[in-house]
Amino acid sequence: MPALPGPTTISVPAPTGSGAVDASVTLWRTLAALGVRHVVAAPGSRSAPLVHALHEGDLPELLEAHVRIDERAAAFTALGLSREDPAHPAAVLTTSGTATAHLLAAVMEAHHSRVPLIVLTADRPAELRGTGANQTTRQADLYRDFTRLRADLPAPTAAGATATELRTLVSTAARAVAAATGEHPGPVHLNLGFRDPLAPAAPAQRPSPAAEAPGIVLTHRVPAGPPAPVAVPIDPSAVVVAGDGAGPAARELAEAQLLPLLAEPSSGARCGSSLVPGYPALLARVMADPAHPLRPRQAIVLGHPTLSRPVIGALLGAADVDVVVVDPHPDFADAARRARLVVPAITAPLPDAAEAARRREHLAAWQEPDPEPESAAAPLPWQARAALAVWSATGEQDVLVLGSSSLVRDLEQHAGPVAGTVLANRGLAGIDGTTSVAGGVALARSASGQGSTGRVRLLVGDLTALHDLTGLVIGPEERRPDLDVVVVDDDGGRIFGGLEHASAPPALLRRFFTTPHGTDLAAAAAALGAESRTLAPEELPAALAAPSCGLRVLIAQEMHSRFQPDSGEAPFH
Repeated sequence: MPALPGPTTISVPAPTGSGAVDASVTLWRTLAALGVRHVVAAPGSRSAPLVHALHEGDLPELLEAHVRIDERAAAFTALGLSREDPAHPAAVLTTSGTATAHLLAAVMEAHHSRVPLIVLTADRPAELRGTGANQTTRQADLYRDFTRLRADLPAPTAAGATATELRTLVSTAARAVAAATGEHPGPVHLNLGFRDPLAPAAPAQRPSPAAEAPGIVLTHRVPAGPPAPVAVPIDPSAVVVAGDGAGPAARELAEAQLLPLLAEPSSGARCGSSLVPGYPALLARVMADPAHPLRPRQAIVLGHPTLSRPVIGALLGAADVDVVVVDPHPDFADAARRARLVVPAITAPLPDAAEAARRREHLAAWQEPDPEPESAAAPLPWQARAALAVWSATGEQDVLVLGSSSLVRDLEQHAGPVAGTVLANRGLAGIDGTTSVAGGVALARSASGQGSTGRVRLLVGDLTALHDLTGLVIGPEERRPDLDVVVVDDDGGRIFGGLEHASAPPALLRRFFTTPHGTDLAAAAAALGAESRTLAPEELPAALAAPSCGLRVLIAQEMHSRFQPDSGEAPFH
């Protein structure tokens, strides 16, 4: 029998005078025993038993609690904590009613990006549901197919939870953690019914404990081992596509097979001798010419490609390209619906000396500097230069979190290798909760001791920053993340200027797509308690190199570029 990673039983809590609190203490003990280290809670009444329970016995030493006023910020903070340390998934906790709806965006991102997340929603007991009782809605199945497991746990007995109720809770929580962290990781949802009283009785009024009760058996599920690799013939013209989260396996495959590596910024593979910098523009030209000497006949895909239309449409959608997807999960990426083969892992014989020489020559042709004179002559936009400054400042011990904006596409086209870790919410590529995710990553790193050896930075556009201003709202009693939030502020969504919407009438494009806002982001950040500073793009390298701690917001601006010259608007001060 394999050694179990934690305790085999959960002790029955001493009676608290509230069945809801008894059950909550048991739940927290179970989650802590199964590896949960962080809880992010939003304030509320129906969830009070879980809050009171966090202060019972040794739980304050086992679980670090973080409080966020905004439930969406709470959920994305928990997502960031889990993303940094998926072996120890974080839990997010809300009260009943509309509070539960604000978790949905984070649950969706966790599902699509395969990040474990424990979602706990407090609810009314069964006798109050469907009666019009205040803050009562249909929340048990709210997240439905986005969860790996969902359970609606009945409210325990009011005066004290029974042995059967506690045993059911422990067993269900163990199943939930196993599902969240198993072979197909993702979010799980426990909807927890609670009856009054929602708070423990005063110590003098608590029931006397019965005779020592036996511990509740805790189920540990041993995950399956890594999948067996499948032998796949490699075409000499093949390329390796490393999408978001591909990891080092993509680089290792490309280097072993001497193949060009087309790696997105958040792939975890953007480095090494096979990397092709600036591949989007080159690939677009290659795929536009059926007779181009670099045209691939095979594409091997790892991770989740999301950024480049030349990759997703022109390459993976081409009728003459054999697409092989390497992914052990059932929801593998195949947006063009042209994958011929999906394998859980890949192996291939190494090329012989003659073939290796041919592939090196082919790879060198992919890696030659761009021959197009107009691309070399065109100056980079100041926004791209700012993004590259943040990219260049990312050292081996640092973490860079990228928002979903034109900046990540600037990096895909212009950035070279990176030494540090790069993360992004590319599961759905939304702008929701990005600051909160980065804060969660920073909190997890500092809790594990890694925060002292590197810096966590977030690179976002101004709309993404505005969309999660509540991610900066961290109360005075909360541990604050060591985080640099770098905002490239050009007063709107530049990304739409590079999509087909750019052909819209200028007034329509400006109002409904680029959406200028005229917000003083430095003042907004300062009002929410963050150190903030506005600077020119060329000042970024020095600011990022300076020693720093805590939460600070660096806003890069070129004031003259924030307003259209013919808009009739005065520059914002």
